[in-house]
Amino acid sequence: MTGRAQALVGLAVLLVGFFAGWWVNAQRAEARISLLKKEHAEQTMRASASALASYSRMEKTKDDAIKSAQARADRLQADVGRAAAAADGLRKQLAGMPARITAASRAAVDEYASTAGELLSACTAEYQWMARQADGHANDARMITESWPR
Repeated sequence: MTGRAQALVGLAVLLVGFFAGWWVNAQRAEARISLLKKEHAEQTMRASASALASYSRMEKTKDDAIKSAQARADRLQADVGRAAAAADGLRKQLAGMPARITAASRAAVDEYASTAGELLSACTAEYQWMARQADGHANDARMITESWPR
């Protein structure tokens, strides 16, 4: 074989080796890209599943809170009805009080005044307690509203 032929064969072997190396490297790169795509898809799937689970928990918590609030509202409405009935009964009793006082003895009027004073004192204490509770609730609600992420 002549020198020129050997050079051509050497060049051909070199070119085949270069292209074979290039092809092998391209296959490795594609395999790596495929692996990265697969890992990314799996991570996305896990993140989506986690987000869905979190969303489901939050929805259940919200739904439970709504049901509880509705049950409390129903109980409160029933309490309002009972309180209104009791207030109407007291109002009817108090409507006839002036006539009974004018016909009552001095001792009975004194006892009535003492009892009314004690009742007024107890009502005042209850109103003050209720006002403190309402103020505390309003403060808590405002704190929650102001601290909630926007």
